[in-house]
Amino acid sequence: MTAVLRHGALGLFAVLALAACQLETTGAGGAPNTSPRGAALDSAACEAGGGTVVFGLAGPQCARPQPDAGKACTSNSDCAGLCLAKTQSCAPVTPFFGCHEVLANGSVATICID
Repeated sequence: MTAVLRHGALGLFAVLALAACQLETTGAGGAPNTSPRGAALDSAACEAGGGTVVFGLAGPQCARPQPDAGKACTSNSDCAGLCLAKTQSCAPVTPFFGCHEVLANGSVATICID
C-alpha cells in the first residue's frame, strides 16, 4: 500500500513539474524566448521583450510577465503559468522559481522550480 502511495505521489509530482515547464518557443520576430540548458541566453532580447534574466540550477532563464498575473484562479488550467494556492491567483512570471503550493485538478500540491 505504501509503495502504491509513493508511486501515485511521484506520478502527480512528475505531471505538475512538466506542466510548470511551459517553454515559449518563439517571441517577437520568431526569436527564442528561453534557452535550453547549456545554450547562451540573449539577455538583450529577453529584456527587450519585457522579460528579466533570472538564474536557476539550469542556468539563466528569461522570466516573462504573465498576461493573467494576479487574476483569481482555482486551478493551473485557469492560468498561463501557475495558480498559487496561498493567494488563489495566477503567478506573476514564468518560470516562477522556488517552492510553491499550487492548485491543480481540485487539490493542492507543492512544487519546486529551480
